[in-house]
Amino acid sequence: MHSLKGRLSLLTTAVLVVFLLLISGVLEHAFRTSLDAAKQRELQLHIYTLLVVAEPDGDSLRFPPVLPEQRFNQPDSGLIGAVTDARGRVIWRSESALTLPQLPTHPLPQGREAFGTVAIPGVGDYMSLRQGIAWGLDNELQFTFVVLEDAEPLRAQVAQFRATLWRWLGLGALLLILSQWLVLRWGLAPLRQVAMSLKEMQQGGSDRLEGRFPRELKPLTDNLNLLIENERRQREKTRHTLADLAHSLKTPLAVLKGLNFTSDHRAAYRALIEQVQRMDSIISYQLQRAVTSSPKSILRGVPVAPILQKILDALEKVYRASPVEVEVQCENEPLFYGDEGDLMELLGNLLDNAHKYGNGRIRVHIANGEDGRRLHVQVADNGPGIDTDAWQSITRRGVRADQQQPGQGIGLAVVVDIVSSYEGEIEVSASDLGGAKISVTV
Repeated sequence: MHSLKGRLSLLTTAVLVVFLLLISGVLEHAFRTSLDAAKQRELQLHIYTLLVVAEPDGDSLRFPPVLPEQRFNQPDSGLIGAVTDARGRVIWRSESALTLPQLPTHPLPQGREAFGTVAIPGVGDYMSLRQGIAWGLDNELQFTFVVLEDAEPLRAQVAQFRATLWRWLGLGALLLILSQWLVLRWGLAPLRQVAMSLKEMQQGGSDRLEGRFPRELKPLTDNLNLLIENERRQREKTRHTLADLAHSLKTPLAVLKGLNFTSDHRAAYRALIEQVQRMDSIISYQLQRAVTSSPKSILRGVPVAPILQKILDALEKVYRASPVEVEVQCENEPLFYGDEGDLMELLGNLLDNAHKYGNGRIRVHIANGEDGRRLHVQVADNGPGIDTDAWQSITRRGVRADQQQPGQGIGLAVVVDIVSSYEGEIEVSASDLGGAKISVTV
């Protein structure tokens, strides 16, 4: 079943049916037990009545011809009394038992009693109470008093109770099912609202999920809105990147068109090489900018320490000729809530610049902010440092702090773009190691 409402309705209905079956069985059993207890007390009173009117007669007992309980005196009244001796012989039976073919005759010792249902062949079921009685000065005479009553009225009461019980339980079940349907409809209304909002978005009526959603659905709706916003920004970013690329290539292409190889072919050749390198730098920068991720991520946090170690191992091989001492401080296993590629680009460019421009010593400090979502990165070196004017310059694409060092001058520009895409902050300050300290918050 693919309907959440259908699943919940089926499950709750099944639980309701099981509960009604159990509760009906328990209530019927309790009612039957109370009826049996009341019937046993009633039959006990009839035995006391027989004991009151019984008189000894040798080895037997004698009863008056008319008993106080009139039903004992009426044939087929449904109430039967009898007495048996120690050998199980019936020594007396009431007028109401004259038409019965046989009676329970199993004797009981003094003080014992037996209550239950007995089946009399050809007649039906009776509720029976037998009690053992001792008579005489030395209790030398043993008798068993037997009282039986037709079980049909008791069964009729149980059947009536069962019918009434199921009538009310059925009515209650209908009300519960109706209430359940209303509760499910009300409880699942936010999901229907989400579905309607998504449908409205598909039809172009809105560009995000709008509405007041319950607390349990807020993470879902917020992440969906974030995903939609990221996709929209990525489209805009790609469009802007293509526009920037086309605009950036206009100048070098214009220079190439104006080259004159006839007058000074050496100067023209140098200009050609310079503009080709410039175009290559522009294309590389725009490609890296195009693949940077969306400003936020709805995914789980990316562990920073393993990625940092991979970058440091790679840089150690690259700068093997000039070893660098790196001091790493990662507090409480920090996480980056964004794209892993962005994290590698950011750390890789910062550390590459620190290796390239430092004088053999680097300090890296990484930690999550108080909210647990923001990541703070600090990379310090003992190089010549960066002043404010130089910082504004080298964060532009194609500009390098040291023209003697190899590179295209787009590393820090990529870092700035990544930080900007995550609505973060980046700043440079003097390091206590003597060089520059670049601080990034994303």
